[in-house]
Amino acid sequence: MGCVVIFTQVVLVALLVAITVSAKRSGPIHKINRLIVTMKTTIGPRSAMTTLLSLIGGLVALVAADCECGYTTHIDNTAPPFLFTDVIESDFLHIRNISFDTDWKRQAYSVAAAVGRGPYGMNYSIENVVSNPIENFTDWTGPGQLGGDPGLQLSVGTGSPEDGYVQTAQLNSDREDLLWGSYRAAMKLTMVPGTCAAFFWYFNDTQEIDMEFLSSQFHHENKTFPVNLVLQSEEARKAGYNAASTGNYFVVNLPFDPTDGFHEYRIDFVPKYIVFYGDGKVIGKMNSTAVLVNPSPGHMILTHWSNGNPLWSYGPPRTEAILTVSYVKAYFNSSSDSRISAHSSRCKDPFSPRATCLIPDQFHGLDMKIPENGGISSDTYFFSDDHNKTVGQTIYPKNAAARTKGGVQSALAVFFLAYLVSHLVF
Repeated sequence: MGCVVIFTQVVLVALLVAITVSAKRSGPIHKINRLIVTMKTTIGPRSAMTTLLSLIGGLVALVAADCECGYTTHIDNTAPPFLFTDVIESDFLHIRNISFDTDWKRQAYSVAAAVGRGPYGMNYSIENVVSNPIENFTDWTGPGQLGGDPGLQLSVGTGSPEDGYVQTAQLNSDREDLLWGSYRAAMKLTMVPGTCAAFFWYFNDTQEIDMEFLSSQFHHENKTFPVNLVLQSEEARKAGYNAASTGNYFVVNLPFDPTDGFHEYRIDFVPKYIVFYGDGKVIGKMNSTAVLVNPSPGHMILTHWSNGNPLWSYGPPRTEAILTVSYVKAYFNSSSDSRISAHSSRCKDPFSPRATCLIPDQFHGLDMKIPENGGISSDTYFFSDDHNKTVGQTIYPKNAAARTKGGVQSALAVFFLAYLVSHLVF
């Protein structure tokens, strides 16, 4: 997308040069010329220079991006807000093909039954992670191109596999420099018993923050929809990876049915504590001081699996089970020296009113089934829909048209800036 903006700017500057050289005596350009000449003769060249430089300063302000110093959020009603410098936003309702998405990597590997502690092994395959976007890029409701719920599908195979390996799915973020941050995913969980769906931040088996959903635990008749909140640590490893023995394992009943639509699941990971949310409501808190004093940078993982373990996933499912992801949003601080340097370079005035942007919270589920509502309940905010709010970020563009708003404004500002400079110098 940056290439498109640069090309636009080059074309505009070339047009400026052509206009200046030809010096046509008509239209708005001629009027600007007359204004500049009048200023020079009326108030003198030096005062005209000062006035025009002030105008140029205003144009430079137009070119300046929003959110250059980062993105803020109030975590569990804390004050002041936390500031995060980097962003990843993936709108899977509209991303056409996950295989081209540079923010994510589909996983392909196998886990033997003995290693996974279940009667079956697991075969993670890229074929089990499939894009199913909405046909029309401007719509926020309706079925996916493949039918059914739109979004990114992570499927688990059905029945007892002949080779002993259940077909499973996993998606990892490409970036592995994620430290403190607010990590959010909107998902619709499967109603088919016998799988484990999870969204988590991960460095290794002793630095892992999980939200795990066991479909065999869902019971619609009494509205039981638990989520397992898990912090794996060195203490948990010493207890046989039993986080419950460390006090960092909670089972919380969700205040909604996670299989009836898309809901946002969120992990806020900041110094001293971790907060878990369901549709913007706090559902759990953990004190991480004792177990994650100096965490290593990690990455995000979305996974959907089953190995028949009667103490966890159960299964395999009797019919194909699908976890569908509407979006992932991550606002975080990076451990990368290059990203830290990039932030320092672009954040020139942290006290500017546009220097930071407040992250909107999602307080309701997303309804994809009601097109007559105009998409009001299924639309959600993405900073990346406005290029001017993600300048310097490394976000895969879901659509070129959606990333040109700020770019066109910047290109027009560059045009007038170059025009005025050319008349001041020549």
